[in-house]
Amino acid sequence: MKSNLNTITKGVSYLLTGLGIDWKHDKNFIETPKRVARAMVELNDGLYNPYERFTSFPSTYNGIIFFKSIKATALCPHHLMPIEYDISFAYIPNGTVLGLSKIPRIIKNLCQRPVLQEDLTNDIVKKFADKLQPKGIAIEVRGIHGCMKFRGIQEAEIVKTAQLYGLFLTAPQTREEFYNLITK
Repeated sequence: MKSNLNTITKGVSYLLTGLGIDWKHDKNFIETPKRVARAMVELNDGLYNPYERFTSFPSTYNGIIFFKSIKATALCPHHLMPIEYDISFAYIPNGTVLGLSKIPRIIKNLCQRPVLQEDLTNDIVKKFADKLQPKGIAIEVRGIHGCMKFRGIQEAEIVKTAQLYGLFLTAPQTREEFYNLITK
């Protein structure tokens, strides 16, 4: 899939015209269609450039590897409004560990597309499960949705989704350890 800046720019110009904004003559709006087009491509980079560099290393470590607060931004597929994410992620390796910087890169890349929070949560687990075959994965995704904050109900509620895989699902003490790490 490839983006088309000209098509996006044209669409934004129609949007501004539809809103009754004389964007062609107002210095504040003249470049807006191009700016919005570039921003949309940037916000959706995960559609065009999926991050696939799973640099891993052999390891005998068998404890939890935990990230408490990975910050990411996505777009709501229903309104194309921003969603601010704060993601806690953990996995238990199975003879292989992933380069630490790869974990937030992969998660942020999966966020860079219009996607439901529920599906994003599933997609992150599936990606790491398929590539690493770890003993367990746990994720909690907290999102503040622009479509709720700025329109409709106009509330900035935090929406949480979570998914457990492997030992985090089958071993209660491991699951408890994950949730304790989040709250500390």
